Amino acid sequence: MRTIQATLGCLAAIAMAAGWFEAGAEAATPAAAAAAAEKAAPAMTATPALPTISPLPTGFALPYAPAVNAPPPPAPVAPPEGEVPGTLKPAFPYAGYVNAEAVRLRSGPGLYYYWLATVNSGTPVVIEGEADGWMALRPTSGVYGLVRKSEVDLSADGRKATVLPPSARVYSASNAADRRWCVMATLKQGDSATVLGPADAEFIKVAPPDGARIYVVSQYVTAGPGAAGIGAAIAQLTQPPKTDPHMENYKKADAALDEEMKKPLGERDYKSAAAAFKEIAEKTDKAYLRRAALDKMSLLKGLEEQQAGYVRVMGIADRLDRRIADIKAQEAAKAAQAEREKKLARPEFTASGMLQPMESLEDVDYPIKFKLVDPNNHPLVVLKSTTYDLSKYAGKVVGVRGPKTYLKDWRIYLVTVDDLEVIE
Repeated sequence: MRTIQATLGCLAAIAMAAGWFEAGAEAATPAAAAAAAEKAAPAMTATPALPTISPLPTGFALPYAPAVNAPPPPAPVAPPEGEVPGTLKPAFPYAGYVNAEAVRLRSGPGLYYYWLATVNSGTPVVIEGEADGWMALRPTSGVYGLVRKSEVDLSADGRKATVLPPSARVYSASNAADRRWCVMATLKQGDSATVLGPADAEFIKVAPPDGARIYVVSQYVTAGPGAAGIGAAIAQLTQPPKTDPHMENYKKADAALDEEMKKPLGERDYKSAAAAFKEIAEKTDKAYLRRAALDKMSLLKGLEEQQAGYVRVMGIADRLDRRIADIKAQEAAKAAQAEREKKLARPEFTASGMLQPMESLEDVDYPIKFKLVDPNNHPLVVLKSTTYDLSKYAGKVVGVRGPKTYLKDWRIYLVTVDDLEVIE
């Protein structure tokens, strides 16, 4: 009897859970329901024991029992083309666009991978996959691959490269990237790639092959029209990006500044570069470009201050050098004068001075035709010589040796020159 009571109590609980009793019926515990059933039931004979029914597991719900003649449930609706059931994003690949300014596209899914390009809001992309907060994209315009020349065979026109070894790595590269260690794709023997041009002595540039991927942080890309928009997105990717005149001016100003930096510090023209960057900062509507131009202006201000200090110091050094040169020149002149005076005062000379002809006796056949004069052109002695042709020494400072005789009529000494030495 106790087994029957327990069984009836479980059935009552199940009936209550399934909603078989009408709303508003008195709620009863399993024990009360079993007691009520026992009171209403007629007397029964002994029957075999029923198997024990285990209580329902926690959280278990009975299946819904449809009403008689109820319409069949609606058929599941197929998801829109290009979308995955239960997700908000379409299936890969799908088109999208960049939703922020100055977003960096990288060679791999991580910040330690080098960046290949910087794109702005609205740039179309094709998403091939997503994992760990990074999206894998088809390479955008401006991104290319690098393959070793030794691993490919170039066609006669140089436009096609065919892989020679069992495999060849294609490294991610762009005009903005200065590294090349990340592999963009791997080509097998016999695969070909379109040649874009030479890179250096070891590598050539090729168009990104099928399967090549670049990466971007997922939050910077918004899904576009799904698979239906991939063709249009790819067509936009192959088009050269629209040029921003202010960005072009920035590049020109930056290149001009690089040329100025090659000049000596004192000769650099920072004012023209600063004016160019100021104009860009005032006219551009791109926040990232304005910030870059302002950063350049700040850098140039520091360089101008450095240049001014350098010019000031170098001006002091130049004046000092000129002063030292003047002092050296004065000392050299004094030394030369002292040496000259020393030579002129040598005691072994009978007389010394500048040798000049005697104007009144130039055309007279007379042995005395030359004289020595002091720096003020005052006669010192007159000369005659049978050893030297004194005319060859006219205008030179000389010292002479020889007998010395006083001429009363001329009131001057006569030196008969036996030896002559040029002093100057």
